[in-house]
Amino acid sequence: MLYNNILYIGDEPRACLSVIEDFNNRLQEIELKHKEWFTNRNATNGPTGQDKLQRHIHYHFEGGIAVFKFKEDDDLPLQIRKECLVACQNLAEEQLYYAS
Repeated sequence: MLYNNILYIGDEPRACLSVIEDFNNRLQEIELKHKEWFTNRNATNGPTGQDKLQRHIHYHFEGGIAVFKFKEDDDLPLQIRKECLVACQNLAEEQLYYAS
């Protein structure tokens, strides 16, 4: 497993929630950037209507670590997946920078 999907390491629930919220905002930006892809398909993995990027991922929390994962058998285009991973990596770098 590559560790490019780690959002948070620590024991502070408030800080973890803040990071998750920030990541969700970045996901919304990615979704807007690829609006046509999401608009042109029905949600097969959630309620009816337009698909959303949030329906393609889930979070896992264990031992002070929060990660995001793409759902199994997901059909997100590779470019969108890459952008999600880059958003996560940028967020992790920002956490390291501000912690210093």
